Amino acid sequence: MPGAEERRLPCPERIVDMVGFAFGVGTCGGFGLTFARSLRDHPKGYRLSGALSAAQARAPQLGSTFAMWSGIFHCFECAVSQRHRNPDGARSSVDAAMCGFLTAGVLSMRMGPKAAASNAIVGGFCVLFVDLVSGTARF
Repeated sequence: MPGAEERRLPCPERIVDMVGFAFGVGTCGGFGLTFARSLRDHPKGYRLSGALSAAQARAPQLGSTFAMWSGIFHCFECAVSQRHRNPDGARSSVDAAMCGFLTAGVLSMRMGPKAAASNAIVGGFCVLFVDLVSGTARF
């Protein structure tokens, strides 16, 4: 049975699919996190209603942030994968780290070159770390 890497969508469809997935994950995770954090911020008697309204207001913002990161990451992934013989095949962990590096650098560019460079390095290492921990590392 083929693994997740062998049955990936081709590039343009993959970007749209992963942006939608990231929006859903970011929205659900953002809702849960904001709800739990907001429970302590509201006065007694209004905890649930206040936490619910805060989570409903904040969750789409977090979801769109996740979707933006995923969209840029997968655009870079499609661009980087074009250098391989089979661009729709499995990617290496070095390619993933390079895409994380480029994505974090682009997203933090407005803070200046020094911050963009340091955030890019952290982004590349974070993506590489996720690849290693999840067991999908390929070199």
